[in-house]
Amino acid sequence: LETAQRIVATSPQEEEHMSTLVSTKGSIDVIPCGTDIERFGCVDRKAARAELGIHPETKLVLYVGRFDQRKGIETLVRAIGQSKLLGSDKLKLVICGGSRPGKSDGKERDRIEKIVAELGITGITEFPGRVTQKDLPSYYAAADVCVVPSHYEPFGLVAIEAMASYTPVVASDVGGLQFTVVNEETGLLAPPQDAQAFANAIDRILIDAQWAEKLGQAARKRVENKFSWDGVAMQLSELYTNLLQQSVEQASLEQPMVANS
Repeated sequence: LETAQRIVATSPQEEEHMSTLVSTKGSIDVIPCGTDIERFGCVDRKAARAELGIHPETKLVLYVGRFDQRKGIETLVRAIGQSKLLGSDKLKLVICGGSRPGKSDGKERDRIEKIVAELGITGITEFPGRVTQKDLPSYYAAADVCVVPSHYEPFGLVAIEAMASYTPVVASDVGGLQFTVVNEETGLLAPPQDAQAFANAIDRILIDAQWAEKLGQAARKRVENKFSWDGVAMQLSELYTNLLQQSVEQASLEQPMVANS
C-alpha cells in the first residue's frame, strides 16, 4: 500500500479502513465494483417466475452467495423462522450457492440445512445449488427481496446485481453494504446477526408490494447512475490517464539539463 502510486477502494468504508494502514495521504480513490446493467434487469418478474416454476403469488426471499459462516446464512434462515408470513402457503426461501461435500462450504451447507429442519421450514426452503450465469438474472428478477446478511462485506456485488434487477435488498448494516444499499430508499439495512431485525425488514418489504416496487425502481436507478460497467470503466480510465500523465510530467522534470556548446 505504501509503494503504490494509487490505491482503489470499492467503497468509502473500504477507503476508511485502508487509510488506517498507510501514512501517505491522498493516494486512495474510491471507484466501486460494477455490474452488467444490460444482463441484470432484462427479465421481468412474471417471465422469470414462469421460467423457474415459481407461482405468481409466492413471496420469494432470495440469497445468492457461497456457504460460509461469515455470510450470515444462519441469520437469514432464523429470520424466516420468525417471519409474520410463516405458516402461509406463499412464503418461500431460495438459497443459491454451490458446495462441495466434505469441504468447508459443504459442511456449512449441512449445518444450515440442519437449522432449517430444526426451525420447521424445510418445506418452504429450496437449495438449487450453484446457479449458472445464464440463470442468475432470472433468480434475481423472480425474487421479492434479496437478502445479504453477511457479517462483513467490503463491497457487496450481490446487492448491486439484485438492485440492477429491480429487486429491493435487505442487507447487514456493515462495510460496503452501507454504500451500495441506501436504507429506506433502495432497500433496508439491519444489524448483522440480528435475526429479529432481519425478519422485520424482510416482512416490511413482503407485506407492502407497492412500496417494494418503489424500492426496486430506486434500486435500479442507483445502479444505473453509480455501478454500471460503463460508468466504472470510465472512472478507471480517467484514473489511469491521470497517473500516466503524472508519470510523463515527472519524467520530463527529472531529465538532465544539457548545456549548449
